[in-house]
Amino acid sequence: MCAALALNLIPFTGHAENQLAQAEPKNAAHVTLDQARVLAYQALQRGHIEFAIKIARGLLDADPNDASAHFILAAAMAKSGDATAARKFAARAYRISDSRSDRAAAAQFAARASLIEERPTLTQLWLRRAAVHATDEVSQKRIAEDYQRVRQINPFSFRVGLGFRPSNNVNNGADSALQVIDGVPAVGVLSGSAQALDGNIGLFDLSLRYRLRRTDRSETSVGSQVYVRKVWLSSEAKAQAPDLENEDLGSTYLDNSVTHHFALGAKGNTASVGFGFGRAWSGGDERFDFLSLRGSRSIRLGDRTRLSLTASVEDRASAIHEILDETLFKLGTSVQYKRENGDSIGVSLGFTETASDFSNAASSSQSIRATYGFGKPLGPAKVSTSLTIGQADFDDYRVGFISVPDGRKDESVYADVTFFFSDWDYAGFAPSVRVRTGRRDSNISRFESREFSVDFQIRSSF
Repeated sequence: MCAALALNLIPFTGHAENQLAQAEPKNAAHVTLDQARVLAYQALQRGHIEFAIKIARGLLDADPNDASAHFILAAAMAKSGDATAARKFAARAYRISDSRSDRAAAAQFAARASLIEERPTLTQLWLRRAAVHATDEVSQKRIAEDYQRVRQINPFSFRVGLGFRPSNNVNNGADSALQVIDGVPAVGVLSGSAQALDGNIGLFDLSLRYRLRRTDRSETSVGSQVYVRKVWLSSEAKAQAPDLENEDLGSTYLDNSVTHHFALGAKGNTASVGFGFGRAWSGGDERFDFLSLRGSRSIRLGDRTRLSLTASVEDRASAIHEILDETLFKLGTSVQYKRENGDSIGVSLGFTETASDFSNAASSSQSIRATYGFGKPLGPAKVSTSLTIGQADFDDYRVGFISVPDGRKDESVYADVTFFFSDWDYAGFAPSVRVRTGRRDSNISRFESREFSVDFQIRSSF
């Protein structure tokens, strides 16, 4: 560079700082800014921290946006034990650096300083910034591994999910306007809003968790989840159901929880107990409050196989009328198997019993789900598939004043294929596409439906 910085050229000795302070102006010489940077880095390497700081500050007098000077100061402050100042100078270097490699290095330095400050959440943020500018797969893998280690340390964790899904049935509506019960046409026809409507669905899912206590064999945490579903009807759907607004199909779910995880039995086997409480809204109106008790068990069946069991009971208090109160009893079990080639196979069973004074809500349902995930990417994507078959029985179901002789019986089948583009990430977040198709058959035509949707999501790649 043509610009120069006046420095006293003093050999790097144990008293370099004192010599610099006592040097006479007549011993001053002019060096270029690049030469000054080299001197500062050499001073850092040899442990002459104060001398490096003085050079760096001189560089900033010449150019306040000198990224190298800020990085030198960050390193000097770290060696001096001032992690907060080190992070701030590294953050400044990150903001004004031009190259990807420099920004990645500054972000990683800021992450290390944040960890020394005992601020693991800020560390994770800087690691994600470093991932944005990582220039090779080795660096990406190292950053991901660091992130996982910090996640284990951090008592606070969060997960954010975003999704957008075009669908031909955003309201879970019927296939036909005809009202048919057990093959016999009933009086009246279904309204436009009760039939399948085309449109788009937006999803937002935020989960927060804070670990209260941890030992070698257990941990206790509190958590909160907010799930929001928004719907935008197509112009054709609005014409079909003119009295229906987008807001009428939206819903929000809030779940607060306390959970205790602990080791139980042989090594690798765990269990958990906890309770939750929250509220659900639909169409902008409160629907019910709930209180639930939950438990789980996870057992290793071998090096590649794990069995999981879940159970819960949930009491729902309706905000509309007490007759709509419900109590749900749920049981679930699943087996996961990892093949030698990295592929994964899973089978899960679910059972739900709903008790309610409202006969149309009292029901029992069962489902089985099979999944297969490919360990190796197929092209640019990691691929997983699933097939879900379900059945629900409402023994005392009524349509208006008509009691359905054998009750309502639903059967459903849905198939999914998910493509996760983990290499197309930004700050550790990557796109995912799920294609879903399926149908639900019922002896009451109001509940027969078909669905085809393409779900676009953003997921964490580490």
